[in-house]
Amino acid sequence: MNHLLTTASADDIWDHDGDSLPPSLYLGTSTWAFPGWKGIVYKQSYKSQKEFTAKSLGEYASIPWFRTVCIDSFFYNPPKRETLLTYAALVKPSFQWVSKVWERITIAHYPKHPRYGALAGQENPDFLNVDLLKDQVLSAYAVPEIRERTGPLVFQFAPFSPRTMAYEEFLGRLAEFLQQLPRDFQYAVEVRNSELLTPAYFRALNEAGVTHCFNHWNSMIPLHLQMRAAADAGGLTADFFIARLLTPLGTSYQNAEEQFAPYDKVQRPNAQMRADVVKLLRRALATNKRAFVTANNKAEGNSPLTMVSIAKLFLENAAL
Repeated sequence: MNHLLTTASADDIWDHDGDSLPPSLYLGTSTWAFPGWKGIVYKQSYKSQKEFTAKSLGEYASIPWFRTVCIDSFFYNPPKRETLLTYAALVKPSFQWVSKVWERITIAHYPKHPRYGALAGQENPDFLNVDLLKDQVLSAYAVPEIRERTGPLVFQFAPFSPRTMAYEEFLGRLAEFLQQLPRDFQYAVEVRNSELLTPAYFRALNEAGVTHCFNHWNSMIPLHLQMRAAADAGGLTADFFIARLLTPLGTSYQNAEEQFAPYDKVQRPNAQMRADVVKLLRRALATNKRAFVTANNKAEGNSPLTMVSIAKLFLENAAL
C-alpha cells in the first residue's frame, strides 16, 4: 500500500490533471481561508487578512481539482443570504458547495460548553424542528444564483449515549423529520455512533431520498465498514454519495489540531482512508451517481494536498 502514501506536491495543486476528473466527482476541502495554505493553494497577493478571507474562495474555486467546499461555519450560525450571494459571485455555477446545517436543529441536548451560555446542559426544544430549518436555513438558499451552486446539506449529529436518548427513539424521530423535508434539496445525515448503522437507519434515509454521509472521524468505524453496512442493508438509493474526512481514527479533533497546525503540509498520510475514498468514487461512477468528498486539515495535516493526492490515485487507478 506504499503507493497510497504518496502525497501530492504544491506544484500538483495547479496542474491541469484536475480537468480530467469525471464531471460527476466533486472534491474539495472543509473551509478554505487558512494562512498555512499560502504558497500552496494561494499564489495571489492579498492586501490584508480581511481581503484574503473575503476573496480567497475565488482563487480556490479556480483550481480544477476543487469543485466543492464544505461551509463548516453554517453549523454554528444559520446562513445569511447576503453571505451566500457573496460566495456565489466568486465561483462559477458548476461549483457546488456542501453546507453543514445549523446545530440548533441537530443537537438534542446542548453540551456543557461555555459557548452555549445559559443553554449549556439543557435539552434543546428545537431538535429536529423542520419549521425552524425552513425559516432560518433553507430560506437563505431560495434565489437562483445561490440555489444552482448549492450541493448537499449535511445534518451532523454528535455521538451520544443511549442513556441520553435510546437509539430506537433517535431513529424514529429522525425518520419522521426526514419525511417532512422539502424535496427540492439534497440532504445527508452524518451520524457518529456506529451502532446507528442499522437496516432501520438506512431504510429511513432511503424512504426520504436522503443519503448517509460517510465520515472519517475519531471513534467512528472506518469508511469501508460504513460502506459495507450500507450495502448489507440494501444500499443507498439517493442519487449521490458524500464523504467527509475529518480526523484520524482514534484521534480527537483537539489532538489533531495540536499535531497538524499550521496545516502547511501533510504530516500523516492515511493509506486506508485514501483507498476507501477511491473505492467510493469508483462506486459512484459505476452507479451513475455524483460524489462529494471533502477533507479537513485535521485528517492528514493539509486538506488540499490530501484531496489532490486522492484524486491522482483515483486517476491512476482508473487508467489501469
